[in-house]
Amino acid sequence: MGFPSPEVARKKLEQHIKKQIPGFRIEDKRKSPLMRLLSKLLFFNKTFSTGYVTTLYPKVYVPELPWREKDHVAAIATLAHEYVHLKDRKRMWLFFNFLYLFPQNLATFALLGAFGNSPLWYLCLLFLLPMPSPTRAWLEFRGYRMTLAVWAFYLKDKLDIGKYVNSIVDRNFAGSAYYWMFPFRRYLLKKFYNYHDRRRNVLEVQEILEILENN
Repeated sequence: MGFPSPEVARKKLEQHIKKQIPGFRIEDKRKSPLMRLLSKLLFFNKTFSTGYVTTLYPKVYVPELPWREKDHVAAIATLAHEYVHLKDRKRMWLFFNFLYLFPQNLATFALLGAFGNSPLWYLCLLFLLPMPSPTRAWLEFRGYRMTLAVWAFYLKDKLDIGKYVNSIVDRNFAGSAYYWMFPFRRYLLKKFYNYHDRRRNVLEVQEILEILENN
């Protein structure tokens, strides 16, 4: 018995996410005032509105709807990635948000300087600089290792693992897309290769591959 087609697998994945994440919906970024505001605030990511999918529990915002109607494999890879974030957010609740925004969220302590406290609190504004964020990198690593696993499942030997992992690290971890969150390339490359070699042992990957493999 063969695997379900990507179109069927995509529908199965969406149904699975709906069961696991109450209130899950896919929304159009163009119709969201919040996404338009974020596109201004996240000035360092020039393609936030057109090239990235954004998850704010329990919704997933895509550049436009309809979305990837002809490219089901790419849609599956992205939805599986975002599902990891949704599950992490459901499990960790608001602690997920704190970890994702750390350390830049510590800049809010600068407000204490405006209430007559020590002006040294204003030094917290330095956290707005593009400092590395190990916590955000960890959460995104969990998502991108899922992306890699899905592409490897569909493309098999046609996928150039080295080239693809390098592009993920350069663009999303060491680059501006996520505010230069983790520019330690060699460490990340090793982590991606190690986890990819034993991806079948990762619970989230097992969960998704079971959907993709079974009719």
